[in-house]
Amino acid sequence: MINVEYIENGKRVIIPSEVWEALQDLAEHIEIYEMVQARKDQPGVHSLDDVLGEEGLSRDDLDGEAH
Repeated sequence: MINVEYIENGKRVIIPSEVWEALQDLAEHIEIYEMVQARKDQPGVHSLDDVLGEEGLSRDDLDGEAH
């Protein structure tokens, strides 16, 4: 088992790498959730058509099939 050393405010904690990775994944999900909550009542910055156009796609390309 590989351990990760985490130090904050002079306190040292040793955590198994599997737990550390799970904590990082959880933190990322929480960060994304908080961003969505903060922005959910704001108007969109980019339309779906704009994003598709930047990728050289159109709505007709969104047929649900994997390419």
